[in-house]
Amino acid sequence: MRSVLAAAIAAPLLLAVTGVPAHAAEPTSTLSGSVFFDVNGDGVRQADEAGAAGFEVSFSPVSFPDDAATVVTDDDGHYRITGITAKGKYSLQLDGAGHVHTTPWAIGGSLGNGGVDLGHDFGIR
Repeated sequence: MRSVLAAAIAAPLLLAVTGVPAHAAEPTSTLSGSVFFDVNGDGVRQADEAGAAGFEVSFSPVSFPDDAATVVTDDDGHYRITGITAKGKYSLQLDGAGHVHTTPWAIGGSLGNGGVDLGHDFGIR
């Protein structure tokens, strides 16, 4: 009994001495991908299909609406949404106004306990 009690008292002291936090920060998730001009309309990006710059991609978590985010694709059509702490169902949507979508314009998914890095691409014509 004494050894169990001694271990229970020593463990927090050891953490304090080593600098390891008692509760580590929860890992965050990332959603990334690209928007591309799908020349042949097959929904899959080929090497000769250029990225589409300046398109908005929106992240909407169902249970955490305050964590919604919108990003704009870079010069190569890439987007990245980082630091996501929301869990549960979400939707990812491309605002491709004025273009025909060759892939779904909205994708649904689910995020678990963080540390997830998912890639989703969107094709347009």
